[in-house]
Amino acid sequence: MKKSVALLLWIASGVVLAAMVSAADIAAAIQNSPSASTWLKQNAQAVAQLAINVESGGNTSAFNGSCCYGVLQMNRTNIARYANVTPEQYRQLSLQDQVNAWSALTSDALQAAAVRNLLTLGTFDGRPVDGNLVLACVQLGIGNCQTMINSGKCSGFADRNGTTICSMADKIAGTNSGGTSGGNEGGSGPGAGGSIDGPNRASVSMAEAFAQGSGVEMSMLKRNLQILGTSAVALILAAGLAGMWKMFSMGRMSTADLKVRTLQACVFLSIAVAMISWL
Repeated sequence: MKKSVALLLWIASGVVLAAMVSAADIAAAIQNSPSASTWLKQNAQAVAQLAINVESGGNTSAFNGSCCYGVLQMNRTNIARYANVTPEQYRQLSLQDQVNAWSALTSDALQAAAVRNLLTLGTFDGRPVDGNLVLACVQLGIGNCQTMINSGKCSGFADRNGTTICSMADKIAGTNSGGTSGGNEGGSGPGAGGSIDGPNRASVSMAEAFAQGSGVEMSMLKRNLQILGTSAVALILAAGLAGMWKMFSMGRMSTADLKVRTLQACVFLSIAVAMISWL
């Protein structure tokens, strides 16, 4: 009986974690968000379609298996910056709180030159520049979007799954008939605004993969190793200084030698700390 109750509670907790929302819920959250720009509120329905058709299917606790979380798939860096919580905490936030963080991020990204250039065009590669295309530009990266604009055609940029900004826009609208969306692969995972492209994207992916596998951020691990290394050096020097003090108190070392050795130990500690911090 107890095992059955425990199992039911476990299942219930999982159901609570996987909170499903509708397109109407997401559009309303955009309209109610204090961090959503006027443009986002005008295109709230497109944002809702982005979440439902590309990013998460409306699951606020969604995780794409590599980088991104929540109903609109924000990556770790942006979650820390705009929501000030861990990814797991972010997955448990309400729809409104997730939308507020994503809106703040995307409102900033919409100020980028690539987005303004795209909006100015009116049409691109024979298609109107609508809310779906602009959101796809932001989600797949501002730098990538500018690459597409410079080429003058939709195929000017495609991610590793072959997804172009135009094909993502079609999927947002629910009209994409072929290819993979790449929404969860790219999305706001690399960072809306295109702040992470090329080698920097690879570095972030490696850090996120390490964090997923170990449960520890690489930056946190590095800091802990630096603290551990500094502590080890300090303990060794402290033991050496204790030995010298013992020799001095027994009359086997002069005051001048003690001062010189102490100074040398301090210089060595400073150098060691500097080297550990640099690594």
